[in-house]
Amino acid sequence: MLEKICQVDTEHADQPTTTVSLEMPVELFEHVKKTAELDGTDISAVINCFVQQGLINSNAEIKRMEFAEHAKNVLEKQGIEQEAIDEIFTKILF
Repeated sequence: MLEKICQVDTEHADQPTTTVSLEMPVELFEHVKKTAELDGTDISAVINCFVQQGLINSNAEIKRMEFAEHAKNVLEKQGIEQEAIDEIFTKILF
C-alpha cells in the first residue's frame, strides 16, 4: 500500500536522520498503527511517508500560487483591468 503512495526517494536514502517526539490524537495514532500493520512496516515509515507526501503536495501548491501571481503581474502589465484578472483567476483557481 505505502509503496504505491510513497516511493523511497534515493536522494534522501543516505542522509543522516534525527529523532523527533510527536504528539497526535490517539485515534489518529491508532489509524497510523493499523496502516503500518497492514503494510507490514513500522509506524515511523508510515509517518515519514505521509510527511513526504504532504511536502510534495505543499510544494506543488506553492508552485501553482507562484505561477498565478506571475500570470497576474503579466496581465496587469498588459493593461488588463483588475476586475477581469480577478474573474479569470477565480474561475481557474477554485
